Amino acid sequence: MKTKALITALALGTALMSCTDKAPREEKYLYLCIGQSNMVGKGIVAPEDTIPEPRFLSLSATNADDGRKIGEWRLAQSGNCRPGEHYPMQVSPTDYFGRTMVDYLPENVTVGILQVGVDGCPMRMFDRESQFPDSIHPDWMEGQIAAYDHDPHGRLVSLARQAIEEGWVIKGLLVHQGETDAYSDYWPKELLKVYNQIREELGVTDEWPILVGEAVGIDQNGVCAHANPTLDRVHDFLPNAYTISSYGCEAAEDDLHFSADGYRKLGRRYAVKMLQLMGYDVETDPDFKLQIELGDPSDAFQVDVTLDSTAKSITVASIVPLAGVDLVSYSGETLEVLKFDNQRVVDIDISKYDNEDRIVLNIRSNDGATVNRQVNR
Repeated sequence: MKTKALITALALGTALMSCTDKAPREEKYLYLCIGQSNMVGKGIVAPEDTIPEPRFLSLSATNADDGRKIGEWRLAQSGNCRPGEHYPMQVSPTDYFGRTMVDYLPENVTVGILQVGVDGCPMRMFDRESQFPDSIHPDWMEGQIAAYDHDPHGRLVSLARQAIEEGWVIKGLLVHQGETDAYSDYWPKELLKVYNQIREELGVTDEWPILVGEAVGIDQNGVCAHANPTLDRVHDFLPNAYTISSYGCEAAEDDLHFSADGYRKLGRRYAVKMLQLMGYDVETDPDFKLQIELGDPSDAFQVDVTLDSTAKSITVASIVPLAGVDLVSYSGETLEVLKFDNQRVVDIDISKYDNEDRIVLNIRSNDGATVNRQVNR
């Protein structure tokens, strides 16, 4: 009898230990990624970009000669959206978003991305109702759109639905788009429309964080930097949307795309913001291996901009000497380029621009830092 009782006790103890030591349940986080060429990525791959991370996966949205098939999961690596035209693998922001996420998240979490992008496209490319009519897109874009059966929105939604059925949970929407059309309030309103369409079609009621990356900035002579004031205001239209700064992210030679280093830094910033929204104290955590420099341009230097009562003059007051101010219309047209000689307070006459309801100021300090401000009449 004692022997039987002892065996029973040992069995119970083993069972309790088994319950206590049970591994955490596997969790699968999916991030939807949409945009144009800077989301697709144009950075030249280095050896460190080719090392896969087992907990970072990509759901293929296109077929390709490299073996990827629509709807199949693969280890994420450079060229996640599609193989590049000149290099089969090209660095994009999603590469180092995913790598940074799995570097920080618990080991029971796998990160997946579903990436759909078309070079040069406007936001309405992802709008279920309007998209981008065949009659107006250029011939060079045809192959990229055809890879999604001429329906990038539909491909994104169908594969997201598949992923949900496979146990993935959508945790956010990553956007890098706007160089083509983010020059008015139309853009954030269109993004909101696209976001709501996706959630509606998937039957999702939860709100996701939306992270919107800036175009190559003024500090890098970005040719589409004038889109950034609109991108910077996305939170005004979508409370769950946040802008990811491109300040200090190196540009490629064309000043339109980022270099590989620029993409790496930008991707890490996407991840830092996402982790912060999930409650992780990334910035101050001494154990965080990457210790990422966020580089928010609003922190470059303090500046106040005021419009006088007649709406004919702007006063710019800075704590550091100024090198100049670019006046830009809200449509992206450069109105005037002003240069200064170490002044900290300057008055700018804008009476000649009475037809401009909004003027964007790209304010430059002597050390090359840039702050964007917008004046509404």
